[in-house]
Amino acid sequence: MTDLNTSALAAVLAAVATAADASAAPISKPAPSAGQQPDIIVIMTDQQTAGALSCAGNPWVRTPAMDSLAADGVRFTRAYCPYPLSGPCRASLITGRMPFEVGATDNGVRPTAEAMREGIGHRIAAAGYECLYAGKWHVPEVNLPDSGTGFRRIAKMGDPTLAAACDEALGDYDGDKPLFLVASLLNPHEICEYGRNETLQYGELEPFATGECPNLPANFMPSTYAAEALTLERAASPRYHDTYTYTQDDWRRYLYAYYRFVERVDREVGRIVGVLKKYGLYDDAVILFLSDHGDGAAAHGWNQKWNLQEEVVNVPLIVKSPKGRGLRGAVNTAALSNVGLDLYATVCDYAGVALDPARYRGRSLRPVAEGRAETLHEEVFVETLLSGVGMRGWSIVGPRYKYVLYQWGRNREALYDLQSDPGEMVNLAVDGRYAGELARLRRALYEWGVRIGEQRLIRNMTPYARTGE
Repeated sequence: MTDLNTSALAAVLAAVATAADASAAPISKPAPSAGQQPDIIVIMTDQQTAGALSCAGNPWVRTPAMDSLAADGVRFTRAYCPYPLSGPCRASLITGRMPFEVGATDNGVRPTAEAMREGIGHRIAAAGYECLYAGKWHVPEVNLPDSGTGFRRIAKMGDPTLAAACDEALGDYDGDKPLFLVASLLNPHEICEYGRNETLQYGELEPFATGECPNLPANFMPSTYAAEALTLERAASPRYHDTYTYTQDDWRRYLYAYYRFVERVDREVGRIVGVLKKYGLYDDAVILFLSDHGDGAAAHGWNQKWNLQEEVVNVPLIVKSPKGRGLRGAVNTAALSNVGLDLYATVCDYAGVALDPARYRGRSLRPVAEGRAETLHEEVFVETLLSGVGMRGWSIVGPRYKYVLYQWGRNREALYDLQSDPGEMVNLAVDGRYAGELARLRRALYEWGVRIGEQRLIRNMTPYARTGE
């Protein structure tokens, strides 16, 4: 059995007890009538790539709790984070705006006071909801502050304790108001500690043999005309890109560990769902499941986050509608979503809160989840900072093509055909046959920079926008 310290073991046992209690007959709760504000539940993981789900066809991981949510709702395969790093992404989730717009351009950087006053907790509390928060916050504090967010903290970060904390809070909840509950989990973020050979947060893994490990992904090698920026970033940040001495077998062990951390968090998701069912909240609630960003997962020999490859920026997203009001077991491959902007818009939509479309560019996922629409955005935008070299990067993702630009360095532009080349192995930016598509996406990225007032992006894209090259 895996060795755990005493407090961690106690937490695990408490969570197991919670799950057992949740299997009892549910406490009755009247279903909301048509037009009434539904309970809204957000369950979030940290650093989970979109493909790390067994319902997505991944044979190396088992995620029964997440799969069950997908079976009761809609799984979106084209969901993207606004920024592949926890602090900025979570700032976007809370404020409904891009990280650059609210000044949160790196971990530890606080969004503007104005943006925080319009945070989702304040918005939904003003709409009459009881707003509860359990787990990791990271905007920028790891734990939710005592005031100033619109939420009441029911648990600090600690995956094995969240289900029990939710159980206790819901046991005291009188149901006079509709509920807005966020349960924010850490894993599979433990892959960061694993890569650095540090002590793991929630106990070490059982010993395993290389023969048990996944094979390397088909896109393990770098793409053609790969950005020099990424080579420079690896060299500048050895603490985070600590895989520079990895052999191929080391990478396989990395993947094995990563999927075990995904399974750890799936068990906690299952326990939280069990608590919701115990209190009769599951069927009639809107449940949104997502991750803040992905992980390189050995693709192109990349670990961690920060860069703009699919494994890092494409995240899981599931929306379960109230029973009888939405699609069940559907997989949507067409709706492009920016989870930071769209989560905010979706929660506000269900809560009956109107937003100014000139200020909030997110779109509610509700019409797609209810089968009234198939698509969402024409394109989605992602921004980043390679902090080791102090370099900004941007990406625009469309239905088929994806454009990437880093601030400087050789091969700083990339164009990928995600339909024929989902692993991003062939950079088409150097291929004259794709000049028209390249020019169109350059122009679209320039116009996005103008809309959000991103002067550095505007300066980088102006030559292309003016010449149409």
